[in-house]
Amino acid sequence: MKPILDWLIPKTEDTLVRGRAGLIVASCLGLAGALLALLLVWWISGDLQMVIVVGSLAFFLLLVGIAALARNARVVLAARLLVALLVLLITVDAAGFGLGSPAAASYFVPVVLAACSLGFSAGMGVALFGSVAVWLIAWGASAGWYRPLIPFEPFHLTFNAPLFTVLLLLVALIVGLWSRYTSRALGRYGGGRQ
Repeated sequence: MKPILDWLIPKTEDTLVRGRAGLIVASCLGLAGALLALLLVWWISGDLQMVIVVGSLAFFLLLVGIAALARNARVVLAARLLVALLVLLITVDAAGFGLGSPAAASYFVPVVLAACSLGFSAGMGVALFGSVAVWLIAWGASAGWYRPLIPFEPFHLTFNAPLFTVLLLLVALIVGLWSRYTSRALGRYGGGRQ
């Protein structure tokens, strides 16, 4: 397994670039594996539709492209694309189902990915975006602006939205500060650039 992982990560002396590229490649592989597992579950349950297969294939190809960018040491571009893709998909899913579904919890993945691969500010930015999105989803459903697939309940606005806000910002703070510390430590000791 180690030779495969070594092949997937760029050949550079910069430890930080190698680590961030490895994180992006591992994230793409994990997401592709999760996608295949979901397709298998939907196929076994009889819920698999052609539109899902086509959308999954497009998502898989995007993941392959992003992983290829990371492998070629285009880490910042790969990270931005992966974070943006995840935020877009999560926002559409969370808005479609509403805060009665666990979809909004998926914002934690791009928050952590952004903080680790792009830095503290990016992680906080994604956390703020996710927080605003969950509030808009809750308010929109509460005000009748739209009807999510899972009907609105008052606790979506009084409990779920505030809880997601606190947790997203806390995770961004914790992971972002740790990422900042490790990046500076690697840069200071010659193992990577800041």
